[in-house]
Amino acid sequence: MAHSHILFSITHHGFGHAAIAAAVMAQIQKTAPAIKITIMSNVPKDYFDQRLNDHFDYLAVGSDFGMQMLSPIKVDVTASHQQYLEMAAQWSDLVAHEQTHLKRIKPDLVVSNISPVSLAAAATLGILCVSLAPFNWRQIYQRYCASLPDAEKVLAILEQAYQAVECILKTTPHVADPLNASKEVAVGPICQLGQPQADILQQRLRNSSNRVFHRVGLIALGGLTEPLNLNAWPNLPGWLWLVDQTPPSERCDMLHFTAAEMRFLDLVFSVDLALTKPGYGTYTELACAGTNAVTLARPDWPETPFLNAFLQQHVNCVEISPQGLYNGELALAIEQVSTPHQKPRAQANGAANAAKHILALL
Repeated sequence: MAHSHILFSITHHGFGHAAIAAAVMAQIQKTAPAIKITIMSNVPKDYFDQRLNDHFDYLAVGSDFGMQMLSPIKVDVTASHQQYLEMAAQWSDLVAHEQTHLKRIKPDLVVSNISPVSLAAAATLGILCVSLAPFNWRQIYQRYCASLPDAEKVLAILEQAYQAVECILKTTPHVADPLNASKEVAVGPICQLGQPQADILQQRLRNSSNRVFHRVGLIALGGLTEPLNLNAWPNLPGWLWLVDQTPPSERCDMLHFTAAEMRFLDLVFSVDLALTKPGYGTYTELACAGTNAVTLARPDWPETPFLNAFLQQHVNCVEISPQGLYNGELALAIEQVSTPHQKPRAQANGAANAAKHILALL
């Protein structure tokens, strides 16, 4: 194992997949520093430079596109289906092209999060491979596109690719896959931990605001294509909001989050409440921080019920509709989640567990 070589193939469908993989790679570097790591991804190299302390090789290649999105919470079903049909038509060529990279890199193990092309290429070359993610794209594609023309061809290709793995490392929370249940291994939550600095945050914000407040809320809705209408938000006594856009001049209860002079991750661990949307990274951070949440409804995304159930085990969490941001629904939700609770914080032990399983395969 000492001089083994692991290739991580990482999708650039947002940064959530890269965050999971980076945490596991960092744990491998800590546990087995002699292991060589190569990253194959269209996620920019500097993203990994900031998260990995030791050397790694990097190849700016990506075969995975995930799903096409109309917004951060709405899938473009038509465009996604068309792209998967094109993938199916070119499948042999895509796998062959991926094989050229694998033959040159010569890894002992491929960890995919969660490119089916990488898994198929590795399996056909006889290279051991595993997947690492809360779900796979067959599960997502099936949810949105199963009834569309020729979807069965796509599903057959994806299923064969995802069945080729030695094991399926599923983060907590995750979407269980009954078709591959015998290979699934739950490893626990994977996320980066922030530094709780509530007292420092309160002091800095008092220096920046004339508002009398005793609670701080954070808007964590990254990726929205249009700014929020913050003037339509309820003005709640005692609350100060950190927002990610220029706050209206008449809203003395709002500041741009940079006024805190604190990493965004540390803000997640220091505020009283976050307004967010379903997503693996933010949800696991909130659960580990013990930060209560109001979350936007995303009922069609297969991960949502598992994410919400997980978060509600660890913090107070209420779901509202996107329209609820501008009516009494938001104010009521904030009141509901602000009550004290004794729920245990989640433990971010998934990266260590995943690294242990991966290293055991070498």
